[in-house]
Amino acid sequence: MNFHDVNFRNGNPLKWVIASGPIVASGESSQFYAPIIADPVSAGTIFQGSQSVWRTRDWAGNQAFLEANCPEFTTSGADPNCGDFVRIGPAGATDLTASAADYRGTTRAGGNVAALARAGSDTSTLWAATTTGRVFISKNADAGRHSVTYTRLDSLAANSPGRFISGISVDPADPNHAYLAYSSYSALTPSTPGHVFSVMYNPGAGTATWTKLDGTGGPGFPDFPATGIAFDSATGDLYVSNDWGVLRLPNGSSDWEVAGTDLPMVEVAGLTIVPSARKLYAATHGRSAWLLTLP
Repeated sequence: MNFHDVNFRNGNPLKWVIASGPIVASGESSQFYAPIIADPVSAGTIFQGSQSVWRTRDWAGNQAFLEANCPEFTTSGADPNCGDFVRIGPAGATDLTASAADYRGTTRAGGNVAALARAGSDTSTLWAATTTGRVFISKNADAGRHSVTYTRLDSLAANSPGRFISGISVDPADPNHAYLAYSSYSALTPSTPGHVFSVMYNPGAGTATWTKLDGTGGPGFPDFPATGIAFDSATGDLYVSNDWGVLRLPNGSSDWEVAGTDLPMVEVAGLTIVPSARKLYAATHGRSAWLLTLP
């Protein structure tokens, strides 16, 4: 179970406060590293994934109250009063991992929310994926908590793998288009192989397509787990991390190549790109964070 802390005092070590009390107190399980993202448009809004998607709109609560009542060193991480995260989705049906005769369906149930991404081109589109390969999109993630609705996408495409989704990168030009990275090996899902996909949702037609970008042969993406993904909207290049580094798919090509030089052979757990600054940040497991200046 993850605890989330907040600091309103520029990192003052004595001013950290518990902010995820409602999530922990709910009893929902989560990944060891639960996905948590700040909204790229709406200041103060944060989304976190456990079994449901949780949301706060004010940095997890009132600063004065949290500092007075929820200091990190003396407060239980499960105190429901510490933080104001709420589940979003239909009342009684927010658990995206459940097996149910509703929008969630009965296939690929179980696990946890593994990845979240918000579109930067609007205030309302949220992508969410689970450890079992479910993919959801919400077109009104900024609505009232129980007015938020989801559409499940993976069940609309026969070639979507039923595996852990390790990353989502939304196309800044189209909130209905995202790139997905899949962990594990294609041998686990031999009828639906692949590690990197371009996913397009058509809300008018109610359809979704999965286009595999792995390529083939020597320059193809190897059959090993993808751990993170970042789309460079300035060039159209795609960057995908793995247990040994970072690979790049140039725009218009089907051949993958090593991205940059000097990065040690190490697991890269996540990628963050700042297209306007031409910077790609790579977070490794135990070997610090690295920066690549993009062309």
